[in-house]
Amino acid sequence: MTRTRRSPYAGTLSVLLAAAVTGCGAQAEDLPREVNPPNGVSHAWATETPPDPGPGAGVVAERLYFVRDGELVAVTRNVDAQPSVDELVDDLLAGPTDVEQREGLTSSLLGNDIVVGVQLSDGRATVELTAALDESGRTDQILAFAQIVCTLTAQPGITAVRFTRGGQPVGVPHADGSLSEAPATAADYASLLAT
Repeated sequence: MTRTRRSPYAGTLSVLLAAAVTGCGAQAEDLPREVNPPNGVSHAWATETPPDPGPGAGVVAERLYFVRDGELVAVTRNVDAQPSVDELVDDLLAGPTDVEQREGLTSSLLGNDIVVGVQLSDGRATVELTAALDESGRTDQILAFAQIVCTLTAQPGITAVRFTRGGQPVGVPHADGSLSEAPATAADYASLLAT
């Protein structure tokens, strides 16, 4: 008869296996009980309905273009309803919010006294300007026109923007510094877009 030699750790191993089989010490319960989830982020993810975003957090995306370090930066704000072109330009002329300013955004637009109004016709916006915005072609003027053109053409159905003063066409500075009375598109300012 052959005898099997028993390891000195066999007893310890059997005790550990028995402990593993019996679990972590939680006792089985006869009746189910309610378990309350912890507070905090995990609890928020487990809720069936998302929390109310509060006032000012709309469901329509409004895209505006501002300036950071000499480049155009697209900003998306959530508004309650699709803005008209006049409302869109008013929001652009109002400049970056406090939060956007803390993120380094500025505006090359001089204020809300430079645009008289905006008209839409056949996918083109015509922006009537006051005398406050000149046609010098300076970098800040190029960025100012770029902000208006890129903001308006980001809206569905608007493909180009024409500028007038007193009903007469105005030469618009493009990114390369050239002036043109032709309707401007976002492509005319593509080199100014932040990457």
